[in-house]
Amino acid sequence: MRISMEAAFYFYTIVVMFLCIAAAVSSASSYLVTHNHLYLPIVMFFFLYFVDLMFIFQNEYFNRGEVLTQQMFYGINYPFAKTLLAAGILESLWLTVCTYIGTTKLALKVIPAVVFVATGCAIIVLMPEGAWRQWCFYSIREAFLIWVLAYTLARYLRAQKLSFRTRLLRHRALFVATAVLCLCITVENTIMILMWNPSDQIMPSVAVLHISERNFSENILIAAFALLALRHGLDLLRLRRTNPPHADQPDYEQHIELILDSYCEKHRITNRERDVLRLILMEKDYQNVATELQLAVGTVKSHTHNILQKTDQKTRKDLIRDVWQS
Repeated sequence: MRISMEAAFYFYTIVVMFLCIAAAVSSASSYLVTHNHLYLPIVMFFFLYFVDLMFIFQNEYFNRGEVLTQQMFYGINYPFAKTLLAAGILESLWLTVCTYIGTTKLALKVIPAVVFVATGCAIIVLMPEGAWRQWCFYSIREAFLIWVLAYTLARYLRAQKLSFRTRLLRHRALFVATAVLCLCITVENTIMILMWNPSDQIMPSVAVLHISERNFSENILIAAFALLALRHGLDLLRLRRTNPPHADQPDYEQHIELILDSYCEKHRITNRERDVLRLILMEKDYQNVATELQLAVGTVKSHTHNILQKTDQKTRKDLIRDVWQS
């Protein structure tokens, strides 16, 4: 029974680690293809989480065959190193969100990670060892995730541009799933750390050793992120084919979002020009573009002229062809 339990946890951990590395490689490939800086923090996010799993794996390996006491169950191995590693993981996720929604303030990008590290160190130094110390130490990760979700929701609610709201709304399923799993992570921590009280006696069960530093809801969340990153990378590489997607395809707008940021960055196209270009790629005429963006037709034509000049294209058809072939 012990061997089968160890084997189950072994393969479980290997699968999650493999997904992290695969997602990191896929995101790195996407960056090399598009030169879009959005992919760099994603690469770092999956790589650092892989390292985090390596620490857990190492601890389980070196403690094989040892009995586990209650004090060991509530202990935190390498707390300061884990704090910095968790800060790197969460900051990478935060930078990904900031890049996607266009947050440029350096202080806003850095302060959440600084607060996280300071809070983690305070918990380690000031709180006595025990269940509440362990619960607070791991729960500040969820507090950071809640901050990311709350900020993204606030930006969506305050946004006045329809194109920006539509862009964020396209990821509502991911937002809801992340929020639900974040709640599950908190509940799992509460049950396993605060509500389940292992006896003071020596506990021979190998399951306790593996459960003490794991959160299965968190692993599911990371695995879901990894699968989405892999799918995104495959879709992006699929777009490098000769024939571009057609406007009548149901996922046409998603194809546009895959390449639009890198194209705009390459040709220094402004945010307003990006909005116009997105609608041009959807094959909308000047009047429809003007109506959706609440601009005058002359203004749309002026933006289109600037885009054509920046991209060295003569017509809208040439521009569309250049975007898909870039």
